[in-house]
Amino acid sequence: MIKKMLHVVSLLLYRSIASRLPYTFWPGGKMFSWSRKILLVGMGCRVGKYCEIEPNVDVGFRPNLEIGNRCQINQNTVLKSVIIGDNVMIAPNVVLLDRSHHYERLDIPMIDQGETSRELTIIADDVWIGQNAIILPGLKVGKGAIIGAGSVVTHDVSDWAVVAGVPAKVIKSRQDNL
Repeated sequence: MIKKMLHVVSLLLYRSIASRLPYTFWPGGKMFSWSRKILLVGMGCRVGKYCEIEPNVDVGFRPNLEIGNRCQINQNTVLKSVIIGDNVMIAPNVVLLDRSHHYERLDIPMIDQGETSRELTIIADDVWIGQNAIILPGLKVGKGAIIGAGSVVTHDVSDWAVVAGVPAKVIKSRQDNL
């Protein structure tokens, strides 16, 4: 009962106040990021050490969220059912989805067909996700990968790959630089 109450209070405080507090780079900004992290933990999320969580990061009402150490999650990001590794950079306006809508039947409007079940997305260590990128539900982004700004990721991304475009395609491998 107390755990459920902590979850609800943390959720209300996060969504109504903490998510709207100023950026980390403002005077006293580390405290604002810290308050967001504390409330996410109260909601049942795992947040690693030395993370920066900027304003307006939407985690939904029942988050299934794990964030590794030394991550930067920038403003207006949507994180739903995600495991994020260490040293991950997520630019502003990134969306990581956890479900979609059914559309298979033609005799029923799509709005009445319901949603798919939630799928867990995995972001490995040392990943950089560019601004306005969208990652569809249930995908894995491999270690050291880079997702170009504005990309729509529709398939798993292998380790060290640099992907870009709509839909995102591999444009190079970071291993080619060795």
